Amino acid sequence: MFQSLSGKKVVIIGTSSGLDLAIAKKMVEVGAKVVLSHSSQEKLNQAIELISLEIEAKTVDVSKEDSVNAFFEQIGNFDHLVVTAMGDRNMPRSLLAEMTTETAQAGMEKFWGTFFAVRASLKNIATDGSITLTSSVTIFKSSKMGGISAIAAANGAVAVFGRSLALELAPIRVNVIAPGLIEDTSIWSHQSESERSDLTKWAMAALPVEHLGQPEELAQAVLSLITNPYLTGVILPVDGGVTLL
Repeated sequence: MFQSLSGKKVVIIGTSSGLDLAIAKKMVEVGAKVVLSHSSQEKLNQAIELISLEIEAKTVDVSKEDSVNAFFEQIGNFDHLVVTAMGDRNMPRSLLAEMTTETAQAGMEKFWGTFFAVRASLKNIATDGSITLTSSVTIFKSSKMGGISAIAAANGAVAVFGRSLALELAPIRVNVIAPGLIEDTSIWSHQSESERSDLTKWAMAALPVEHLGQPEELAQAVLSLITNPYLTGVILPVDGGVTLL
């Protein structure tokens, strides 16, 4: 049987993008108690208004170890952790020949933010709970876009980290979601209208599903990973079939 989330506490370490909001909304709909985090209190207040006054919202800077540790000390015991923070748009792009050591190190912040969050969560998470991490479909299908080698390395690190922890942390289940291009996420919001239009047309013509991903579709996949007690060590691409092309 699939696990019920009614009354369970779900912690989302996010960036208040469309994805985080969709996941939080989905968790509320199935009766979970949600703790949503962001570095900005203003963003959190907006999220509360959009989703539910019942969600708990706390600030945390996932790139700072001390901030993450303090966050988990505040929230107490919980059941499920979802980490979507440190979106790829925050990571520097640079061709390898021109890449500085500082840029390469900054490119790995996605992994370190994930590492800080998971490690700090272990004091509080239920033994029958789960951890869901976020990588990228680019770990399966290389992009023609140059300058993303550090980004690709960080996404690969998150995926391997999650697979390894599925054994190390058992019976806590650990899974990784690997999204394709999703509308209304941090990457999408920083593109021009013409770029969004071109991507929409491309998806309709090229993808087997004939549309770009929606935050709600990714949130449904996250819900499946959380509630299916037989899933662990999974790296799940949610990409509209782009890896088939």
